[in-house]
Amino acid sequence: MPTGAVFYRLLPFFLFSIAHKSLYDIVYGILLNRGGKMMLKRTLHFSLFLFLCFGLLACNMPSASTPEPTPEQATPIPPSETSPPTDTPAPSDTPTPSLTPTETATPEPSATQTVQIPVAEVFRETNCRTGPAGNYGLVAVIAAGTMVEIIAQDLGAGYYWYIRNPENPEEGCWLLAQNATVAGDTSALPQFTPLPSPTKAPGFTVAFKNFDICKGGYFVRFSITNTGDVNFRSAYVKVTDTKTQEVREQSLNAFDLTEGCIVAINVAPLTPGKSAHVQSPTFNKDPRNNRLNAVIMLCTEQNLRGTCVTQTLEIRP
Repeated sequence: MPTGAVFYRLLPFFLFSIAHKSLYDIVYGILLNRGGKMMLKRTLHFSLFLFLCFGLLACNMPSASTPEPTPEQATPIPPSETSPPTDTPAPSDTPTPSLTPTETATPEPSATQTVQIPVAEVFRETNCRTGPAGNYGLVAVIAAGTMVEIIAQDLGAGYYWYIRNPENPEEGCWLLAQNATVAGDTSALPQFTPLPSPTKAPGFTVAFKNFDICKGGYFVRFSITNTGDVNFRSAYVKVTDTKTQEVREQSLNAFDLTEGCIVAINVAPLTPGKSAHVQSPTFNKDPRNNRLNAVIMLCTEQNLRGTCVTQTLEIRP
């Protein structure tokens, strides 16, 4: 503690001791009657002086109350060389993978697949009827070289196509498949059920008869029987050698029985219930030991017109 502060704290006790001694002397003098009045006068002057001293001391004495603490000023922290950005976490030792935006490929609009409508080119003049047989009504006669649109197929035999009538596109008719060449896929075409036949349809049976030879080449002979109610006046024969892929075909306007290269019996027309023969052209190679596929078609009119009926058969060695 500072020396001045100790002095100011002890000075009141010192003055109080002097005042107490003066009062004691006054009382004691009065009791002894030794110069009591004079002593009282001196003591009063001295006491007044002491009170003045007390007053001055009271004004100048340090206050006993605890001084209010002076608020400490915060020592500013010197800024670092690189101040981190506000609200940014400190980088860790493990690097944070950055998110790379994924490019989503925009699908290109796919081209709408156009369905190709199958067509057929008629290569010989043929009839187009209301049903798949010659006893149906005639709708149109289509000339060779005409392109027609195929709408449907028959119920599985594959002998007729249901086409759009080129003379009247609002209606359809049945075209003999044997008289036209098809372009396009027909597997997805619907199968149409024809109208009931107005009359009994023509028909026939066919069987392999034998191989014969003419001018050094072999040909195939078939026997046929008319099982219908109408006459047949023309025929179409097609034979394919499945081993050599040789194809032999021809059209006939008669059902002649031949012996070698000579016509033995002439049959025209082939009437209902009668039997006759048809044959293929001669092959370049001997077909007798190979498997053959044959297509036989008979028509009610010459040159493969009118109502036509088709049969297929296989010939094995």
